[in-house]
Amino acid sequence: MKKKSKYIIIILLAAILPVACSKDKDSPAPEVTSKTLTPMPNIISLVYSYGRTVVYTMDYNDSLQLTTIDMLYKTDDGDNILKMEIRYNETGLITTINIGNESNDSNFATTFDYDPNNDISDIEFMINGDVQPTTYHFDPDNRIYGLDGDLANFPMGWRFDPDSNLTEMVISNNYFQLTSSGNEKGVFHNLDPQPALAIWHGLLFYLAPYELYFFHQKDLDRFEAIDFYYDYGEKVRDGDGNLIAFKMISDDPLVGTISYTVSYENY
Repeated sequence: MKKKSKYIIIILLAAILPVACSKDKDSPAPEVTSKTLTPMPNIISLVYSYGRTVVYTMDYNDSLQLTTIDMLYKTDDGDNILKMEIRYNETGLITTINIGNESNDSNFATTFDYDPNNDISDIEFMINGDVQPTTYHFDPDNRIYGLDGDLANFPMGWRFDPDSNLTEMVISNNYFQLTSSGNEKGVFHNLDPQPALAIWHGLLFYLAPYELYFFHQKDLDRFEAIDFYYDYGEKVRDGDGNLIAFKMISDDPLVGTISYTVSYENY
């Protein structure tokens, strides 16, 4: 009886296995989900009407966080290169930005601390390793950050909208305001905005914050001070709406214009 049962089991298995194999063979291959590529600005070139040229080259990580910026500009002494490195903590907040000048070995470092609400709680600014004495304050209700100290560009202040895009700035008591259209893409529309970026760039007194579009997500229309302004005009976009060329046009014809071209890379 046991022998007969053994043969029955073998026959049943022989009948079942081909069916199972056939089902496996006929089942559709699993779908491979393709990564959605995101265009990020990787080269921004500027040409001033009086001849100055500047080229910024940027790179990003897999989280679309800006990690490095190389700035190439010309002077009477030849080409100069500034190399900037941006570091983040485990929650994606900027903690340190280092910048080195290859022509004279100078170094600037800015570090940011955060409170439990992920708002900046302190800023430390160093030049060639020396900490610069500063006083920091933050108004959370109005999203205003302030920094004061002994350097010529202090006091400084920055105000941000609810999306963390810069709207107002004070450099050495000089007031500036940004106006955006609100209906088009800015150069950095795919970059997660962080106040630390705009604050850091403003601290570097020999750099011009407007050259990197204030790291703005929104389409800028005007950069305005008390006694002058620049309009963002002659805008050119690609088929996806990315801003690939524009000009900053001064209200004073003698000042001239700044022509921008922007190229994007998919990440």
